[in-house]
Amino acid sequence: MMKTFYSLIKIVPNEMSGDSLTIGIILCSPDGVRLKISKAKKVFAKSIVNIDGSLIDFIEREIVSKVKEQNELLSLSKNSLFEASTFLSSDYFQYLANYSNGLLKFTQPSIIADNVDDSKFLKLFSLFVDNSVETITKKDDSIKKYEEVFYEKVNANLIEKVKDKVHTRQAISRKVVPTLSNSFEIDCIGQNGVLIGAKSLPFIQSKETIYKSLNTYISVIAHLSATYSHSLEKNKFFLISDQPAKNSPAFNLWNDLYKNGNIVKVISSDDSGEVAELIEQSGASKFIK
Repeated sequence: MMKTFYSLIKIVPNEMSGDSLTIGIILCSPDGVRLKISKAKKVFAKSIVNIDGSLIDFIEREIVSKVKEQNELLSLSKNSLFEASTFLSSDYFQYLANYSNGLLKFTQPSIIADNVDDSKFLKLFSLFVDNSVETITKKDDSIKKYEEVFYEKVNANLIEKVKDKVHTRQAISRKVVPTLSNSFEIDCIGQNGVLIGAKSLPFIQSKETIYKSLNTYISVIAHLSATYSHSLEKNKFFLISDQPAKNSPAFNLWNDLYKNGNIVKVISSDDSGEVAELIEQSGASKFIK
């Protein structure tokens, strides 16, 4: 049976000096072969070799092709009585480590007595190849966690309280606002003499994304106000957004909106229940057909 092992992929810019740069990792197991190349390390490798850097791209394509071929064989063998032919074996990588020379080098295969899932594979990549991926992953996880908590608050404080009274998570389409290029979702909207609505927007996204969402929200408000003959000044629209870090790119925009919001009032996710109270007090109801 195929052993689980990994080998590091190295570029040797100068054979005489023996120096090398690890650019990737390949992991072979009975479940399949995983490969990951660091883009940053590959770019750096191209800058230090004394030959055409495109050769490194060619090497990567060849390795990717072999990995794909091996995985296809393993996939076919799952429904077969016979074990798949394994040409990417630990013995093969032992041979490569001992006898390969030139630009490309593989390390001796390191046997792992454990099942390696995607998470563990990424940890190996971070440990031996490029730890910047771990930083990015941690940042992404932090953003996801923040957004989960943010939207849970909005859902509990606002949406669950008014979902039977006004439109909630209402998708505004081009049929309603012809100037829209894509459907735009508003957390809640209703009317009773004036329009009352809210849009949640975490200010941890890129400034471009925030600007686009804000501009679309304002356009939707203006169009609905004109369509249903309501005054922009008398309508009650809210932007639910927690204060971002003061050193973040979006802080100044958030601060300007918080201090000078005329069309929309900025409130936090903790205070989003204020919109539910206003809807309750005003008797606002659904109106979009």
